[in-house]
Amino acid sequence: MRVGQGGNGPGPLTPDGSSVELYENTQVHGEDELIDAAIDPGSSILELGCGTGRVTRTLLALGHQVVAVDESPDMIARITETETICSTIGDLRLDRQFDVVLMMSYLINVADEAERLCLLQTCAHHVRPGGSVILQQQTPGMLRGPAVMVSEQRRMEISDVEELPGNRQAATLTYTVAGKSWSQRILTQNLSEEQLAAQLAEVGLQRTDYLTPDLTWVRARPV
Repeated sequence: MRVGQGGNGPGPLTPDGSSVELYENTQVHGEDELIDAAIDPGSSILELGCGTGRVTRTLLALGHQVVAVDESPDMIARITETETICSTIGDLRLDRQFDVVLMMSYLINVADEAERLCLLQTCAHHVRPGGSVILQQQTPGMLRGPAVMVSEQRRMEISDVEELPGNRQAATLTYTVAGKSWSQRILTQNLSEEQLAAQLAEVGLQRTDYLTPDLTWVRARPV
């Protein structure tokens, strides 16, 4: 996966420029409760792009069975509580299916249409009949700058926002935590409801509902 254009800062970085140390020190902000409320108790979950296991651990604690996938060996090494797989999402093909396939962190907003289709093909391949694919997407207006957000001893600055052709956006995100700073240049594409529905249909999925009023959490099911 290359959802960004690179990053810099202390410690190991993933291919898209994400900081492993920053991810390891990021707290859950209700994502676990949102997902848990939307799925059956004790669901089997394939988590694509799990990072250092921020949400993985809380879903396990809620009684779900999670297989965690990430392309970064440095990220996946931080997870010891469950089965992990080091793989790019687009290349992943397991011989089993899951009640839920989960793909968060706005990975669906990758700016390359072919790569996005590969991500959705992986989702469709691994969800069981009657199961759910849950996606977290960026929506228009979310990425605005310059802006500074401060919370829980963390500072995030959005700067150098560019509006690009094809409803794409680029921006620099700078995080400061406990005196350390990381900067990442990202490239994303906002998707209309029609665009997302068309790509879901191309891989045999259909959007069934949104889990939140702001449309950032999408549920789809096999057709």
